[in-house]
Amino acid sequence: MISLHIENNNIQSLYSDISADRSDWRRNVLEKNAQINNLCERIYPLDRGVVFGKQFAPGKNDVKQTLDRKAVIELILHHLSTKGLKQTRQTLEKESKVTTPTTDQLNESRLVTFVRNALRDTDRIYDFSIDHAEYSAEERQVKSNERDDLLYSMDLLEDEYEDDGVNIWDEPPENIVVETTRNAEDDQDEEVVKWGTLNKLVETLTHGSKVDQQFLKTFMMTYQSFCSPEKLLGKLEQRYNVPKFIKSSGGADAGTSEEGAIKAIQLKVINVLKKWLDEYFSDFDDKLIQSLRNFIEVITLKHPGPAAALMKSLTKVEKQPASKLKFNDKTPEPIVPRNIFSQNLSIYDIDEEEIARQMTLIEFEIYKRIKPPELLNQSWNKVKLKHRAPNVLKMIDRFNNVSMWVATMIIETPKVKARARMMTRFIKIADHLRLMNNFNSLMAIIAGLNFSSVYRLKFTRAELSAQTQRMYDDLEKIMNSESSFKNYRTRLAASRPPLLPYLGVHLTDLTFMEENPDIVNIEVAPNHHVDLINFTKRMLVFKVISLVQQYQQQSYNLQPVHQIQEFLLSINDYKGESLDHYQQHLHRESLRREPRKAQKSDIA
Repeated sequence: MISLHIENNNIQSLYSDISADRSDWRRNVLEKNAQINNLCERIYPLDRGVVFGKQFAPGKNDVKQTLDRKAVIELILHHLSTKGLKQTRQTLEKESKVTTPTTDQLNESRLVTFVRNALRDTDRIYDFSIDHAEYSAEERQVKSNERDDLLYSMDLLEDEYEDDGVNIWDEPPENIVVETTRNAEDDQDEEVVKWGTLNKLVETLTHGSKVDQQFLKTFMMTYQSFCSPEKLLGKLEQRYNVPKFIKSSGGADAGTSEEGAIKAIQLKVINVLKKWLDEYFSDFDDKLIQSLRNFIEVITLKHPGPAAALMKSLTKVEKQPASKLKFNDKTPEPIVPRNIFSQNLSIYDIDEEEIARQMTLIEFEIYKRIKPPELLNQSWNKVKLKHRAPNVLKMIDRFNNVSMWVATMIIETPKVKARARMMTRFIKIADHLRLMNNFNSLMAIIAGLNFSSVYRLKFTRAELSAQTQRMYDDLEKIMNSESSFKNYRTRLAASRPPLLPYLGVHLTDLTFMEENPDIVNIEVAPNHHVDLINFTKRMLVFKVISLVQQYQQQSYNLQPVHQIQEFLLSINDYKGESLDHYQQHLHRESLRREPRKAQKSDIA
């Protein structure tokens, strides 16, 4: 023991004079010992947040610098006020020259709130990211999708838009393909843009002399499929800043002076901005609005009148109150059940027509909020884009809820005659929906009736009256999927608003269009290929989205009944299961109601 102690002392003295660089020790240990690194990440969730930030948003300065020096100091000052540390707060204010107003009766500082939220979010991300060995491959994929959803909602994943870095005035003239076609209506030749770079599309959009309203409408509705709003505003600013000695491309007619050509282009940029504001204001977040305000200040220097009109449009849409539904003498009186305030309101208490009315109001309220960007790039189908399609996803969820509700109410009815009565009730509700041109809810009910777990109930169907069966056959014929829903499309075209289309058909149309490439590689000159935006595809997409928008304009002249809507909004209970698992549950229940090879005498 004595000799060992002497030896240890000698070792210590041997290394005491050596100056060792220990700065990388921790990093080396963590790199070579995965278990220790894993433990550290579990213990230090804020460090873990930094790791995820670097992994999922490398170099994304606008995310990393969201809280600048002044904002951080203000948070600290607010925290010191909350804790009653007035002297420390005053000293920090004096040194930093940053002040923040004192608020009486503070409960918790904003700094603490931000830290708590950061801990919560990093814990959620970490839980989604670790590889749980006990999970199946399918469950791990679900976790991965949920993680990506969360990261995109937190703006921690880069968007798919890339900056080409080319100024709009430096773009080669050949980077656009235009086709001349004959317009059958006026027997005139017209130019149609097929493909082009973003710069060339914006140049066409703001041409000094040519006016193409169809191109303008298509571009403004679909541009978010290939360009972010921030990037579009940047390109419009580039286009507005016309260099001297401009080329003829994108300018004015031959013979126009250079000053006149510059003015024509700048006024066209202003017109596009006004169109954007008036018709697509939802594209603008607070940051983009501020950028636009700064741009308007620049415009004011040369074009004060148009700039004032632009600012007026901006102020108008910012202050525009939410539209309220107004009723008139033609609004039908709602059919209110006597037990409307009952806690046990059931489907049999409410008139079938009134159920159809309230279903229509609920779904139209979601439908009319759908914006064009929600229908681009299959946003509703892609994990990383779902945050762009909230109302489309609500419509899909609502459709599934109604279908499941129909199947559940029928299958959970124990006696065959009562089941037939329940089935009859839903068929009658569907017929009222048909009369109201609510094709979306109509299809949801038909889908529920056509679930295999419901459709197989042959003894229940046998109890339906001949009239009810004919009614069902007629409804099913309207919404039949044969020939790409030919009957539905014909009826839709012949119907007048108010109207609620079956959104699923139009989402399917958009999905098929996505099979066309977004970018095409075109030979614009001998041995010179360029990647161009497929604008022909956008024209097809425009037609579908325009159809969806067309029916958003006229609301249903019906009066909401709160209690009935609350009843209809409470139908989405799958007993905590996924849709697939719940459908399996319904099929088991269906087999219990009417077992295979059972005789009619065996069925209650």
